[in-house]
Amino acid sequence: MQPADDFPRHLVATADLSTAHVEQLLAQAARLREMPAKHAGTLLDGAIVATLFFQPSTRTRLGFEAAALRLGARVMGFADPNTSRSVDYIGESLEDTARVVSELSDALVLRHYVTGAARRAAHAAVCPVINGGDGSNEHPTQALSDVWTMTRHLGGLGGAVVALVGDPGARVLRSLVHLLARLEVKRLLFLVPPAAPLIMAGVDAVTHTSLPADLTAVLEESGTAYEFRSDVTELLAEADVVEMMPIDVPSLETHPSALSSHVYVTPERYRITAAKIRAVGSRALILHPGPRKDELHPDVEGTSGGLYFEQVKDSLYLRMAVLTQLVTLR
Repeated sequence: MQPADDFPRHLVATADLSTAHVEQLLAQAARLREMPAKHAGTLLDGAIVATLFFQPSTRTRLGFEAAALRLGARVMGFADPNTSRSVDYIGESLEDTARVVSELSDALVLRHYVTGAARRAAHAAVCPVINGGDGSNEHPTQALSDVWTMTRHLGGLGGAVVALVGDPGARVLRSLVHLLARLEVKRLLFLVPPAAPLIMAGVDAVTHTSLPADLTAVLEESGTAYEFRSDVTELLAEADVVEMMPIDVPSLETHPSALSSHVYVTPERYRITAAKIRAVGSRALILHPGPRKDELHPDVEGTSGGLYFEQVKDSLYLRMAVLTQLVTLR
């Protein structure tokens, strides 16, 4: 299968995609969702997709591997970087690792704890590179998948009010802001915490009303209206979609071996439960890219808007769409 004309060779950041490219991916995901498995299983027959994960992953790694297999491709790679020469006593560079693997495969999916790693790999590789999350930068396919879930249920995002809850430095939130700013949403609402040390110390009296400067610039340049709120119940009352994320994310730029157990209790005003949804009569869609902690109670899945597990299924078709757009059989 040949990639679509003018589609970017790599998917490293949401900015790599025009609005037309985004719409193209969402439409392709919808087609693949309805396509008989027998037909879909021939689209990438003979292709090899490599998954190189320098950080832990459940949904992204297994999602891309399942997507490749359902398209008829084969999968190789590693989930433990200690099995590669890039972290042992030789210390092979990321660029050399990407080039070597790209010589053996038709697409490379990379997750890495260094911000900018996916772009570096794309410069070195001779096959398409897909960013499965790089440091505290971006996670474009998760954001694309979540946007598709929103779009399927709302019939489009034009005129929608979308709320984002979580650490403003989280890579999924960052990618969502970039995407939603160009999709003509009516307004973005944010519920973001004060600095992480305050949360960890149990101090939660501050209503945070700022985003990283680069995200603020994206919103200002696109003309997207955005506001801040101080409690999740306000979002449930106002928004068409509420996407939850942890409010305190450990550094994604740390080598996995250096991470210690990260335990915290989410302050009540950042937590969604079925009782809170019923109390305000909310009909909002409730999303979470996973893995969820106490910010999203399991009983939300029993409400009409709870889409936690449906998002996982949607992500399969979105990642299938990405692979069919990028992979060229050699």
